Amino acid sequence: MKKMLFGLFLLYTSLLLAQNANSDNNIDVPIGIDVIPYWDSGNDPYVQICISVNAKNLYQKINSNINPHVTFLAFLKSNDSQKTIDIDKIKLICPQYDSSATVFSISQSIFLAADTGNLQLSVLYGIGDVITDTLIGDFEIPGIASGAALAPLRFIEKQSENPIGARPQFGEASFYGDDNIIRFYTEAYQIPNNEKSFYSYQLYSLNKGEKVEGFGAVNRVQYSESSEINSLLSTLKIGNLPTGHYEIRASLNVEKMNPIYYPKQAIRFYRINTNELAQLNHSQISDSRWLSILGEGKKLNWYLNGLYPIASGLERKQIEHIGETKNDTTSQRFIQYFWESRSRSQTKALKEAKEYLNILDKVEAKYSSRAVPGYSTDRGRVFLQYGPPTLSEKRPFESDAYPFEIWQYNTLQANNAPYQINKLFVFANYSVAGRNYELLHSDAIGEIKNTKWRIAIQKRSYISEDIDDNGTGESNKFGSRLYNNIFFNGGGR
Repeated sequence: MKKMLFGLFLLYTSLLLAQNANSDNNIDVPIGIDVIPYWDSGNDPYVQICISVNAKNLYQKINSNINPHVTFLAFLKSNDSQKTIDIDKIKLICPQYDSSATVFSISQSIFLAADTGNLQLSVLYGIGDVITDTLIGDFEIPGIASGAALAPLRFIEKQSENPIGARPQFGEASFYGDDNIIRFYTEAYQIPNNEKSFYSYQLYSLNKGEKVEGFGAVNRVQYSESSEINSLLSTLKIGNLPTGHYEIRASLNVEKMNPIYYPKQAIRFYRINTNELAQLNHSQISDSRWLSILGEGKKLNWYLNGLYPIASGLERKQIEHIGETKNDTTSQRFIQYFWESRSRSQTKALKEAKEYLNILDKVEAKYSSRAVPGYSTDRGRVFLQYGPPTLSEKRPFESDAYPFEIWQYNTLQANNAPYQINKLFVFANYSVAGRNYELLHSDAIGEIKNTKWRIAIQKRSYISEDIDDNGTGESNKFGSRLYNNIFFNGGGR
């Protein structure tokens, strides 16, 4: 048996796939894949691949209420030797659709044997029994000969069939509503004999930069001759935890080990305390200037939802929840706190709130339609989140393509997105009439990426049977303004 551990070293991988909705061969249903490593003393390392499918989108895609399913084929191979290490296939079956019930994501796990070194994970999937899409990712699992280690922390939840199940986590987890107890799991490996060892965890507030008193524990970890693995399941009661951004930090403390080298793991989450939001219903805004800006009813709800493009992940969850309550006082208080938390003075917060309201009005006038408000359109959202583009190319009348626009930003600066340089956004109007331009492609981080955007825009006239063709080879196509624009290399990305 190989003596190897990798939980301490493997980078936690979390991917959310947004397939190209303009291709008939691809799945335009969000598929989540969450990968985490473990170690087995008898079978060496293995990885758990937790797969999640948005059931509501799947029902809409197949237009059927009868138990739709998605087929997944996962295999792991070594990049060094090109040897296939393990392979497995599952069908993720959604329950029969019930219009009166809340539709959640459907999850299932695949377990694959692993090895150390450079590895490649491939996940092939498709609606029904036909494989149509592929996800490929590379990672490394270094190994060590001996020594105590701690596996990555992972949130878990109770499931109907199993007492405990993996909780898919794409980005940072969110707990709100009735999520008053959170459970998390890790494993301690190779606890040394005749040395006292302790497993400890502590909750930290990332907003305040300090630990939260009363939210932590220390537990003894015993050496066992029969197993080199200690399973560690922990719970935190967060019912009274204030709304905020938090991190659980765990440590494996070994008696004769230098504390600098204690194995450590951490996992973050958002907490939205709905009791706090309910308390806002009983408070009033003391400054009448806010009431004159925000208004009430439809205008207030429009402003609240208009904050979504510039809000953080936590604030977006709060906006969604407040929108469901339809309480004017709660909405007014939240918007006031939203701007005051970004400013050093109330006067400056009022000024910024007014300025943003003016921008919302301009976006509404320029990009909205009868059915969609300006902030909900792709162009409106990008404008609000990143500001006006540095350069823009507008082609509303094209003989060989759908109407399209290309926006270029020298810099992207937003509080809820990383700083970036020289990024493009391509919008297309597939309905031809009206102002509903969809975001087709962008090379910015976190935005939809479609290397075949040229073909998608010229879909009515561009015919190609080459699946690798992305349209860049037609740069000299006579009469096409798609390739003759103000951007370097025709906007080629």
